[in-house]
Amino acid sequence: MYSWPKFDWKVPDESNTWPDFVHAQTTVSRDFNPSEADVHHGDTVWVAKVGSMTIGVGWEWTELRTGVVMLRDPNNIVTNVRFLDSDFGVEGELNGIVSANRVTHTLPWQETVATVLAATRANESSPKAEVAKIRPHRTTAHIRRSATSRQAAAA
Repeated sequence: MYSWPKFDWKVPDESNTWPDFVHAQTTVSRDFNPSEADVHHGDTVWVAKVGSMTIGVGWEWTELRTGVVMLRDPNNIVTNVRFLDSDFGVEGELNGIVSANRVTHTLPWQETVATVLAATRANESSPKAEVAKIRPHRTTAHIRRSATSRQAAAA
């Protein structure tokens, strides 16, 4: 989102007047540490249209315990929004962090991430996923063989 066009926005006091943010993406990663609990983490991105502009907010999350997620770092929310103060000047860094957190806490992101996590866990526990852990599927389509090796394979 750093490369997206910047959008100046004064966050209205009432969230029902905000643009409609929709879930765009959630990624899930897993730490494979046998001595630790089954810990997942990832990031999530939400977007909204304001006129012809797309605004987005994204952040990392971590699983506190199974099914309970939280912001990994509330001071590190990525967005293309420049938040404006009551005088419509650009907010300072600290107030911008507060405004970004207001947005994240209004969205139903925790429910969405929990749903994605449940689907991820179901996939991880499937027999097919267990086989893939033992013997990962290898793709050979990206390997370009030399003319000599193609001739040897054809013979």
